[in-house]
Amino acid sequence: MRTASATALAKRLEGVDWVGEFGRTRSRVALMREFMRRSAVWARETGSGEWPFFDVAGHIDPAARVDADVVEVLSGKIGLQQPVVLETVAWALHFAVLTDVHQDLVDLPAPFEPLVRMFERGGTFALDAAGYIEVDTAAIPKGSMQQSLERSPLDLDETSLHALDDRPGLYGPRTMAYVAQRQ
Repeated sequence: MRTASATALAKRLEGVDWVGEFGRTRSRVALMREFMRRSAVWARETGSGEWPFFDVAGHIDPAARVDADVVEVLSGKIGLQQPVVLETVAWALHFAVLTDVHQDLVDLPAPFEPLVRMFERGGTFALDAAGYIEVDTAAIPKGSMQQSLERSPLDLDETSLHALDDRPGLYGPRTMAYVAQRQ
């Protein structure tokens, strides 16, 4: 299906610089953690045994699928990434379709919006063999679903995200200036 929400999301994802940059690591880490929190909320709501990376729409309505060619075009733009990155892009698009075809969805925060915002702020993520989620140079422990449920929600507005990145210290402007000098 091609719905208005899926088309709009596909356009946003087409604009992502998938190579990334390291100037927004703090906000990107915070966005990944917010994605994990929201994913835990949806996993609990849908009874999914999977978390944090899973097809939320597939648990609610397996017929809510974006057209395969939309995913194929984006996969070509994304390039060589871990399969989970490509899967999350497809799942986000499927969820966008779901929101258009099911007006009766439970009132929970959009599960993939923090992840899409993380992509828009500088690229992708990776999973390592030790169970960490790597965002730029930061390794985030997956932790438990319960730990994610206990986190406070993150404000996704640009001002708040910029404020995270502008704080001095690890991964802030000072560190990034140092890294730039060393290159």
